[in-house]
Amino acid sequence: MAAAEPKSSTLSSLQADAPIISHYPGRAAELAEEIDRLRGAMTETFLREHSLIADSVVELSRQLDRKINEYMKVVRLSRE
Repeated sequence: MAAAEPKSSTLSSLQADAPIISHYPGRAAELAEEIDRLRGAMTETFLREHSLIADSVVELSRQLDRKINEYMKVVRLSRE
């Protein structure tokens, strides 16, 4: 029996959550893209600043937290 192929690690969070967010596909997709953008910006800023507590890194982290919370709210509402 052949082993199942592992899922690609390049799947975005949107693809992984597609059935859950089907009630809000436009908004959830928009939020997922914004979350990915903020993650990238925060990583780049951390690498440039060499500090997790630099004001610019902390501000991006706060923005990212707000977007993740908003995304989770959309997902939760789609389950109701």
